[in-house]
Amino acid sequence: MVSARRPGRLLIALAGACAGLQLLQLCFVPGPQVAPSPSTDAAQFNPTVAASAVLPALTMLADDAEAKYGDYRRWSSVLVPLSTLVFPAVGFGAFTLYLFSEDFAFQLIPGSKEGQRRAALWDANPRTAQENPMDGLIN
Repeated sequence: MVSARRPGRLLIALAGACAGLQLLQLCFVPGPQVAPSPSTDAAQFNPTVAASAVLPALTMLADDAEAKYGDYRRWSSVLVPLSTLVFPAVGFGAFTLYLFSEDFAFQLIPGSKEGQRRAALWDANPRTAQENPMDGLIN
């Protein structure tokens, strides 16, 4: 028995060939008679374009990013004492001064000046001025 050829295959091949020809048109540059007229925007100065044109030239001025022999001595002689002596001394000194001030842990010291001042601020607010904190709660 001979199978009958289906006409759908021919239509699919024909549609594929037409799509390929349409895509082939996009591969070529149009002729001079079809070219669009030049716009006037290109004649205007654009600072973004100027900056992007200068950036490659600026990279030529920079030195190569390499570690030179004498650089580590210069930076280590500054950063090691700064990070191990100066910064901790300033930080611990500031904490020690705060530790012995009246503002340190005022929540834990009853009758401290800062605690009384903040309690007076809370009492001056009409929404928080309550004699009994359980007022208004269902109990």
